[in-house]
Amino acid sequence: MGFFEMKIRSNINFREAVKDKFKYNIKNNYLPDQTYINRLIASLDKVEANSYNQSHIGFISEYKYCEKIDTLLSIKSFVNGCLNQLLWINTILESDTFVTNKEGLNERFDYETPITPGNPWTLDKVTKKGVYFRGDEMYKDSRVIINSENIIEIALALSKVEHIYDEKSKPVKSVIVSSSKAKESSLFKSLELQNKCLNVLKEIKYPLLDVNGRFLNDGLKGAIVIWYDKCKRLGFISNEIKKTREVIAKEVMNIIPNLSIDGSNFSKYPAAIKYKEEIEQKLSQLSQKQ
Repeated sequence: MGFFEMKIRSNINFREAVKDKFKYNIKNNYLPDQTYINRLIASLDKVEANSYNQSHIGFISEYKYCEKIDTLLSIKSFVNGCLNQLLWINTILESDTFVTNKEGLNERFDYETPITPGNPWTLDKVTKKGVYFRGDEMYKDSRVIINSENIIEIALALSKVEHIYDEKSKPVKSVIVSSSKAKESSLFKSLELQNKCLNVLKEIKYPLLDVNGRFLNDGLKGAIVIWYDKCKRLGFISNEIKKTREVIAKEVMNIIPNLSIDGSNFSKYPAAIKYKEEIEQKLSQLSQKQ
């Protein structure tokens, strides 16, 4: 089976998935919307490239970030906007046209590369490997590639977003006692230091904790491992008693309500690399102030 045959079959599956999950009548033509290109690709950039079946995590995280800026934005409007751009990308894939310059992108796909600041993700090129989007962030060379296979995973994950978000938004019936009410920390060298380190997880660009210190279900557990490892290297963690991974996991869960993490996570190389730089930078700054 040739590449072209595989691609057409995959896109038929994509169309069927969209019709089934979104009850959506697919049109023949879609136009790019840079606002939602940014939101769609930023969502995908939050998950690992080979795990787009989990991209609902990235979509919910990006929506929460956008909601802080646009308080009138609903989760339904966010999902529909991302879906329309995904359908536009599918028309590019189905065109069987490859373009590697800005002029061609404009001529073939009605895409005009933004020249004004504030558009971190732009269409870069289209090759046999897929549709490339390039990130424009300082000190970071990022790209997201959407092809005829992973676009189906993305669509299926996007179809779950509204339901998952609504479920998470329901009030929590059980009352969890905040760790801030404890008189001392069993994990950190002091309660004050513990609370400062926890605040880092609230203050990063894509927070892992809500304002009450609860773990956000869309947060990546690997980022918690990165956070703990850095705290340990900086000497923040109490070393009075040697702790097993299982004990560490239990004590981390004790100070982060709503988090469920296993001891084995602390023996693996964390997947949440995109959180690593900012978490470690903020903790290092905290260390300098101690």
